[in-house]
Amino acid sequence: MTADHQLESWESPTYAAEWAGEDVIADMLDLPRRISVALVGDSGIDVTHVVDVGSGPGAYLIPFLRAFPAARATWIDVSDAMRELAQEQLAEFDGRITYAVADAEQLADVAVEPAQVLLSSRALHHFSPESLQRVYRAAFDIVAPGGFVMNLDHIGARGDWEQALRGIRGQFTGDRKKALKPHRHDYPLARADQHGAWMEEAGFGPFDTPWRMFYTALVVARKPA
Repeated sequence: MTADHQLESWESPTYAAEWAGEDVIADMLDLPRRISVALVGDSGIDVTHVVDVGSGPGAYLIPFLRAFPAARATWIDVSDAMRELAQEQLAEFDGRITYAVADAEQLADVAVEPAQVLLSSRALHHFSPESLQRVYRAAFDIVAPGGFVMNLDHIGARGDWEQALRGIRGQFTGDRKKALKPHRHDYPLARADQHGAWMEEAGFGPFDTPWRMFYTALVVARKPA
């Protein structure tokens, strides 16, 4: 295991900026973000509030706030450095976003008003299975009846498939021009079906995985109306 002194922290403004500034899978994630917005739009629900958990620079919020101009948003992330980046990236939505610097792993302790959509992208894979179950239970309490929970995240796979997919992804996305130091990954990646099962156990309806590419997937479920 990599020694702690070699690991980078999301609290570092330099590291946060380097990570966000050259996101090699940004183009790949455009489609699942559009799918997310389309699913919510096609459902016909009135979207007035969107919550993004572990939001980072806010890339998942942007298409939602553009698609639903009457909606406001709550940005949640543990990193002050990411909040500063997000405020720059989300400047066009000034006045519509509440920023909460808080530990997404303790979502139940964060004061969040009911929302029609709760998002997360590339954040929850850092958590233990027990923490993930708690997060989905907290998400169920936040999401209004008929609303959505959506997790666009890195996922595990059976056997050696995860490593095989990691090995070839760079052929399609390219590699970073400058290598980043690793950050903490204390737990194996949960599979998409495990995320979905935890969503359902929390009270959401049947889950689905409308998009997957390599070891990243969009897992969605709705709260019964």
